[in-house]
Amino acid sequence: MRKSKIESALRGYVKENLSPTIDDIQFVAKIYKSFTDVLGYNNCLQIGSFPRYTAVRPLHDLDILYRLGQWNEEYKKPQNILNELAVQFRSSYKNPTQYRITMRVQTHSISFQYMDGENEVFSVDIVPAMKRGLNELRDDTFYVPEIIKFQSRTRRQKLYEDIKATGGSIQWIKTDPLGYITVASNLNKENSDFRKSVKFIKGWKNYCKELNDGFKLKSFHLEQLITIQFQSNLQLTIFDALFGVLSNLKESIEKPHIADRADASKFIDQYVAELSEREVKIIHEGVDAILKYFESFKGNVQLLIRSGYFKRKPNEKFLFDFGIPVLEDEEIEFKIDGFIKSRDGYREYKAKLSQTNGVVNTKNNIDFKVVKNNASHAVLKWKVKNDDNCKEPRGEISHENEISKNESTAYLGKHYVECYAILNNTCIAKSRAEVLISN
Repeated sequence: MRKSKIESALRGYVKENLSPTIDDIQFVAKIYKSFTDVLGYNNCLQIGSFPRYTAVRPLHDLDILYRLGQWNEEYKKPQNILNELAVQFRSSYKNPTQYRITMRVQTHSISFQYMDGENEVFSVDIVPAMKRGLNELRDDTFYVPEIIKFQSRTRRQKLYEDIKATGGSIQWIKTDPLGYITVASNLNKENSDFRKSVKFIKGWKNYCKELNDGFKLKSFHLEQLITIQFQSNLQLTIFDALFGVLSNLKESIEKPHIADRADASKFIDQYVAELSEREVKIIHEGVDAILKYFESFKGNVQLLIRSGYFKRKPNEKFLFDFGIPVLEDEEIEFKIDGFIKSRDGYREYKAKLSQTNGVVNTKNNIDFKVVKNNASHAVLKWKVKNDDNCKEPRGEISHENEISKNESTAYLGKHYVECYAILNNTCIAKSRAEVLISN
């Protein structure tokens, strides 16, 4: 499928299925106002994906900074601030929704859950913040109570309990939420595909998480990977950005490498260092599934974003492993066929594979050749994939620009051979020959 058609389908899907609706926006505005009515409008700041315009449906939460003024050593223990705020909310807060609210004072924030029965519909975190200075964009930066980022909830909870029991306190750390908002806003102004790309990859991540809770990629991490792509090239399209991030994602999670804007000694993707071997494998299978689906994409974005997981055989390769996208040009005529020969040395071929509906026996060789090709200057690559149940499933991709591929019919089962026409590191056409080998 042509790149322009793929991109049109992706943009349309994001708009219709992932972007917040007017009702969503009004709901969040009503919630936000209920907190500014208590804390004061000028004392509050929306942070997170919503003000960055990278939030996706369904909306789950809103983070609000409560500005306390300049950094002051007297506020060394955030717990005291949070307890005072809790008293204020219990006496003054008015719930603007039909949902039941529960409030929980945490060590770093106050959390409000809007509940429909036993189900959480929405949540708000109020985070105390003190101004520490300006960033290079002239935005305020802050100190906020540290959020313990252990992957294990048990470890986090134990540390919180230990701090309370010993009379200790959470550390104040540097943060730059407005910097992230400004960067996202500037990229959005230059290229609206930025936020569409972020929303799509978050939608994919959310569905992977829904299928398997062991899928541990974080939305903010993926957003920053997309951000880096657009910062390096403002002319990227939604397909360019998604393919670039996804095809490099396995390498990206090998170790933390994205510095925190507020503190270059820390990484926003530090959590990847704690991923287990199983969790890494789950991410790899999710990445393989969506990239594999991109290679055969016909326009159904719903199936693409819900591609799930794919367990490949150890030796199998795909074009995306080499950073080659499949963007077929429908005007190119490109077709392969197999010429069946006996293995007894008889030189003339007996039949074309297309004439036998792909059925051959185990006593033949097949010469696969390109029989139609009007793609000038394209390099040819071949993939041979044997039946997964045979002794040698294979799946490698050749890189020698061979004009033909000779294969023996040694193993029973369903096999296929694919040929790719590669131009400017893009697959512009491909053809597959199915083979059923029987006795």
